[in-house]
Amino acid sequence: MRFILIASLLLAVGAGSPPAAADQKEAQLKIALDELKEEVVVLERQVRGMQESMDRNSGQMGALITQIADNVSAIRQSQGRVAEASNSAITQVGGISESLNATNHRIDRVSEQIADLKKIVENLPKLPTFTSITPGNPDQLFAAAYGDYSRGNYDLAISEFRQYVETYPTSEMADNAQFWIGECFFGKKKFDEALVEYDKVMSAFPKGDKVPAARLKKGMTLMELGQTDAARAEFEALKRLYPRSNEAALARQQLGER
Repeated sequence: MRFILIASLLLAVGAGSPPAAADQKEAQLKIALDELKEEVVVLERQVRGMQESMDRNSGQMGALITQIADNVSAIRQSQGRVAEASNSAITQVGGISESLNATNHRIDRVSEQIADLKKIVENLPKLPTFTSITPGNPDQLFAAAYGDYSRGNYDLAISEFRQYVETYPTSEMADNAQFWIGECFFGKKKFDEALVEYDKVMSAFPKGDKVPAARLKKGMTLMELGQTDAARAEFEALKRLYPRSNEAALARQQLGER
């Protein structure tokens, strides 16, 4: 689904969108690419965990790990091509009347690349369910939590992400784990609980790279709760504190700014 979103955003940008709308589409595209990168990181962590625990005599497991590693490599290569081509297309928006044909050609190429990328991901094995997690293995714990989140096992994912944050609070992925706890509650439509968890991202990891995303989702959660004024205040704070972030562009969209 995320690949379809990326493709549609690219087509929208290349189709002569007004500058403000194009900025919003660009922000959405970059956030989607960031989420794709995070999924790739999870896959890589799973590969390393399986490689460490693999029985050397299990040829079938070895073949599976090789397949996953090859697919992750292909995703990274395709991802790079998508990012490069999309940035090139976006720079043409200002002069769209003179370069529409060239831009459309680039969009066609990117669409083909996304289709290829989607096929690669569809062929990846499903995220495995860990029957047990090796003590002291943060990568395996995060991968297990993210896998449960992706399957909609929110309660289990919350428990695993909490364990990660409590056990590895200084890890570079700790703020990510805290953010995904909020996302789990948001997915369960428990918006009050989600607000608490998004706030923890900002208070416990004020310099973390998930803070802008947490502020954006906090504002959207407040909207779900009907707290319009508080939501607008959150979006305004996001614009003020992180004016050049992709999330700030989406905050402006939420505020109806052009």
